[in-house]
Amino acid sequence: MTAEERAAATVYTSGEHCPMCAAAHAWVGLGRIVYVSSSEQLAAWLTELGVPLPPVRTLPVGDIAPGVVAQGPVPGLDEQVRELHRRFHQ
Repeated sequence: MTAEERAAATVYTSGEHCPMCAAAHAWVGLGRIVYVSSSEQLAAWLTELGVPLPPVRTLPVGDIAPGVVAQGPVPGLDEQVRELHRRFHQ
């Protein structure tokens, strides 16, 4: 993809990028991110389920890559992702 194509791209994902992915997203100049569930939600859900948090801090994309437009969570769909985590961890 050209730089212009990357900047115009939208990445759709079930979960907000981790810090490493957010940094890579910004470094290559991709456009906006649309995510269903946030890193904050993930941390809360894992805590509720008694699951250890990931080894990398769950930070919002904006804390890592302030120039990247990130939209989410998506009401309703986020609860579906929560249910998937519940089923996976129990």
